[in-house]
Amino acid sequence: MIAPMAPTGLLSSTDFTGIVAFISGLLSFFSPCILPLVPSYLIFISGITFDDYTGLQPGKYRKIVLIHSLAFIAGFSFVFVALGISSSALGRLLSNYQVYVMRIGGFILIILGLYYLDVIRMPFLNREKVFHLKEKPVGLFGSFIIGITFSLGWTPCVGPALSSILIIASTTENIWEGIYLLGLYSLGLAIPFLISALLFDQLFGLLKKYSSIVKYSMKFLGVLFIVIGILFFSSYWGLVIGKIGQMLSP
Repeated sequence: MIAPMAPTGLLSSTDFTGIVAFISGLLSFFSPCILPLVPSYLIFISGITFDDYTGLQPGKYRKIVLIHSLAFIAGFSFVFVALGISSSALGRLLSNYQVYVMRIGGFILIILGLYYLDVIRMPFLNREKVFHLKEKPVGLFGSFIIGITFSLGWTPCVGPALSSILIIASTTENIWEGIYLLGLYSLGLAIPFLISALLFDQLFGLLKKYSSIVKYSMKFLGVLFIVIGILFFSSYWGLVIGKIGQMLSP
């Protein structure tokens, strides 16, 4: 049986998985196939180039990039949250088999963690499944559609991390928890994207200066998923979170 979680403490299981989801989204942004292409995304969805920023109204162009970035974020968040609802609904259907769901999910998390650490290779996760659009659909709705396309198509970039959060969501029986987890995952991915939109004219310099973060972000995710996977598989997840919550109690 899954160890019951202590009712006292500042940190609940939902809080902890929310933190994990947010960090996973944040680090997904720094994956090797997202971070270097952020300037290209911003140019494609907004129609603004770096040359526009050298004109007389850089503030005007910054606003355009920011607004289209928000529409893009709304697009991929819509898909991610919908997937979270589906995973939680599946978890509710399998509530009588929760122990097995946790163990299978834990095993998959360990495998995905080893993939991020380059211990094992999974060629099907390295195949880019991108929907290439020759022309962007018009307006903010077009940026929203690009966000949906991004979330559905770029498997190597967000697939392993997203799959891990969906597995965690499937261990819950509350659909709102699925919305909560995937909402936080989307938020983690959205925040650095918005910052990039605000710093559009400085992006190339920043990317060159901090490019090494890509390597470390993937390693951190690998270790995180392995630890969570072991706790899920061993059924110690609730017990450990309960202990942490008690330690943080006043």
